[in-house]
Amino acid sequence: MLPETRYAYAVARVRVAELNMLGKGRIERMIEADTAASALRVLNEAGYAESDDYEFILKKAASDLYAYMKEISPEPGIFDIFAYRYDSHNIKVLLKAEFAGTDGEGLFADNGVIDLNSLALMVRERDVRRLPPEFASALTDSIDAYSRTRDPQIIDIIMDGAYYVLFKRLAEAAGSSYLSELAAMTIDIANINAFIRIKARMVDLDLLSRVLIKGGGIPVKRYTGSFGRDIAGFREEIKGSGYGRLLDMIIENPSGLTEFEKACDNHIMDYLRKFRFRAFGIEPLVGYMLGKETDIKNARIILVGKINRINGDVIRERLRNGYV
Repeated sequence: MLPETRYAYAVARVRVAELNMLGKGRIERMIEADTAASALRVLNEAGYAESDDYEFILKKAASDLYAYMKEISPEPGIFDIFAYRYDSHNIKVLLKAEFAGTDGEGLFADNGVIDLNSLALMVRERDVRRLPPEFASALTDSIDAYSRTRDPQIIDIIMDGAYYVLFKRLAEAAGSSYLSELAAMTIDIANINAFIRIKARMVDLDLLSRVLIKGGGIPVKRYTGSFGRDIAGFREEIKGSGYGRLLDMIIENPSGLTEFEKACDNHIMDYLRKFRFRAFGIEPLVGYMLGKETDIKNARIILVGKINRINGDVIRERLRNGYV
């Protein structure tokens, strides 16, 4: 078990860092700013780097975030659970670039556990020995599936699923019920998304069976057994799971998949915020880290909106709920 009291110092550090999170006030100031440059100044006030290049600013903020979490945590390695997302992303970029005959320049993430040059060599030489077993299997499966389908999206599906399984395994190995529950929730939401999208595209059950991920709170058989029913029937099948209100959105607006994805992100944020004021334990650290990532995502949405002269109300509709 994680010794919760060891996190007292780190939690105190996070409490101070939360003061520089965007929050509703700063978000609103960015939206109301006359120009993207004015919106950037709000980020500068919140401790983000000063530059005219917003992508540089946000990428540096994400990189600094992981360095900060490892610096203050008594268990730095625990954050590899989340950093492996970026390795999964980089494998996807490497494979797609290889198959498309490009180099993937500008698409890679910096925050992975595995050195990017080493990872590129592993993928190029198909050397999976130093990869987590979930990624090793997924790399082989992705290559095989792409050779049969020529569909690059299949790489995303396989690699994302591998990360979720790895997340669940590492969370359970850490002995944290909080991390295990967060992993299961992430898997549930990924599976619900897959179920809804595959049904909407009128694709057959075989694809659903291949993309569903085990380890969530909702058993896989609930999805496959409900494939012939409408969304309302599926909602009845998983009643009591806590995801009913998400499915209500699709029932009320079957074409609103973008709004549904936003609601799923907000559902996870609601879970994180429940533990924000814990005095000890890893929960406030994880909440802060994922909340800061949401800040970065929201900042990008606002800045892109400003550059493209998108109406403020439209920008607001696209934003995720913040942590503070």
